[in-house]
Amino acid sequence: MTQCLNPDCLKFNPPETIFCQSCGEKLVLAERYRALKIIGEGGFGRTFQAVYEYKYSKPFCVIKQFFTQAQGTKNLSKAVELFAQEAKRLDGLGRYPKIPELLAYFTQDNRHY
Repeated sequence: MTQCLNPDCLKFNPPETIFCQSCGEKLVLAERYRALKIIGEGGFGRTFQAVYEYKYSKPFCVIKQFFTQAQGTKNLSKAVELFAQEAKRLDGLGRYPKIPELLAYFTQDNRHY
Protein backbone atom coordinates (compact mmCIF):
# COMPACT_ATOMS: atom_id res chain seq x y z
CA MET A 1 0.00 0.00 0.00
CA THR A 2 1.02 3.61 -0.57
CA GLN A 3 0.13 6.22 2.03
CA CYS A 4 -0.88 9.71 0.97
CA LEU A 5 1.43 12.43 2.34
CA ASN A 6 -1.27 15.10 2.39
CA PRO A 7 -1.66 15.89 6.13
CA ASP A 8 -5.41 16.34 5.62
CA CYS A 9 -5.82 12.95 3.92
CA LEU A 10 -3.25 10.24 4.81
CA LYS A 11 -5.38 7.58 3.07
CA PHE A 12 -3.88 4.33 1.80
CA ASN A 13 -3.78 3.60 -1.94
CA PRO A 14 -2.88 0.57 -4.07
CA PRO A 15 0.92 0.07 -4.40
CA GLU A 16 1.57 1.47 -7.89
CA THR A 17 -0.92 4.36 -7.75
CA ILE A 18 0.47 7.72 -8.87
CA PHE A 19 -2.21 10.02 -7.40
CA CYS A 20 -4.21 9.57 -4.18
CA GLN A 21 -7.61 8.13 -4.97
CA SER A 22 -9.14 10.22 -2.18
CA CYS A 23 -7.60 13.72 -2.51
CA GLY A 24 -5.70 13.61 -5.83
CA GLU A 25 -2.31 14.43 -4.24
CA LYS A 26 0.78 13.08 -6.01
CA LEU A 27 2.00 10.00 -4.12
CA VAL A 28 5.65 9.83 -5.24
CA LEU A 29 7.87 12.60 -3.88
CA ALA A 30 10.53 14.02 -6.20
CA GLU A 31 9.77 11.17 -8.63
CA ARG A 32 11.67 8.86 -6.23
CA TYR A 33 10.14 8.35 -2.78
CA ARG A 34 6.90 6.47 -2.07
CA ALA A 35 5.50 6.50 1.50
CA LEU A 36 4.28 3.17 2.83
CA LYS A 37 3.14 3.99 6.38
CA ILE A 38 3.61 6.42 9.26
CA ILE A 39 6.30 5.30 11.71
CA GLY A 40 6.47 8.37 13.94
CA GLU A 41 4.85 11.70 14.65
CA GLY A 42 5.57 14.72 16.82
CA GLY A 43 4.95 18.42 17.14
CA PHE A 44 7.24 19.38 14.25
CA GLY A 45 6.56 16.63 11.76
CA ARG A 46 5.89 13.08 10.76
CA THR A 47 8.11 10.25 9.54
CA PHE A 48 7.11 7.57 7.06
CA GLN A 49 8.60 4.24 6.12
CA ALA A 50 9.15 4.60 2.38
CA VAL A 51 10.64 3.02 -0.71
CA TYR A 52 13.38 4.66 -2.78
CA GLU A 53 11.94 3.91 -6.21
CA TYR A 54 14.84 5.40 -8.20
CA LYS A 55 17.03 2.37 -7.45
CA TYR A 56 16.27 -0.95 -9.09
CA SER A 57 16.31 -2.80 -5.75
CA LYS A 58 13.79 -0.30 -4.29
CA PRO A 59 15.38 -0.19 -0.81
CA PHE A 60 13.52 1.09 2.22
CA CYS A 61 14.17 4.62 3.39
CA VAL A 62 12.51 7.21 5.62
CA ILE A 63 10.66 10.37 4.62
CA LYS A 64 10.65 13.14 7.21
CA GLN A 65 7.84 15.64 6.64
CA PHE A 66 8.12 19.00 8.39
CA PHE A 67 4.90 20.62 9.66
CA THR A 68 5.08 24.25 8.61
CA GLN A 69 1.47 24.91 9.63
CA ALA A 70 2.23 24.03 13.26
CA GLN A 71 4.80 26.80 13.55
CA GLY A 72 2.65 29.92 13.12
CA THR A 73 3.71 32.76 10.86
CA LYS A 74 6.02 34.41 13.41
CA ASN A 75 8.32 31.41 13.81
CA LEU A 76 7.89 29.80 10.39
CA SER A 77 11.00 31.18 8.68
CA LYS A 78 13.21 30.28 11.66
CA ALA A 79 11.74 26.77 11.88
CA VAL A 80 12.29 26.19 8.15
CA GLU A 81 15.86 27.45 8.51
CA LEU A 82 16.52 25.02 11.39
CA PHE A 83 15.03 22.12 9.40
CA ALA A 84 17.37 22.98 6.49
CA GLN A 85 20.34 23.20 8.89
CA GLU A 86 19.50 19.74 10.23
CA ALA A 87 19.57 18.35 6.68
CA LYS A 88 22.87 20.12 5.93
CA ARG A 89 24.49 18.76 9.11
CA LEU A 90 23.24 15.25 8.46
CA ASP A 91 24.59 15.41 4.91
CA GLY A 92 27.95 16.67 6.16
CA LEU A 93 28.43 13.80 8.62
CA GLY A 94 29.18 11.26 5.94
CA ARG A 95 28.31 7.59 6.25
CA TYR A 96 28.26 5.86 9.62
CA PRO A 97 26.45 2.64 10.58
CA LYS A 98 24.21 4.26 13.22
CA ILE A 99 23.51 7.57 11.45
CA PRO A 100 20.98 7.70 8.59
CA GLU A 101 22.27 8.79 5.20
CA LEU A 102 20.59 11.87 3.77
CA LEU A 103 19.33 11.08 0.26
CA ALA A 104 17.65 14.43 -0.43
CA TYR A 105 16.26 17.64 1.03
CA PHE A 106 13.53 19.41 -0.93
CA THR A 107 10.18 21.19 -0.93
CA GLN A 108 7.16 19.81 -2.77
CA ASP A 109 3.63 21.23 -2.66
CA ASN A 110 4.79 23.84 -0.10
CA ARG A 111 5.90 21.10 2.30
CA HIS A 112 9.48 20.46 3.38
CA TYR A 113 11.01 16.96 3.26
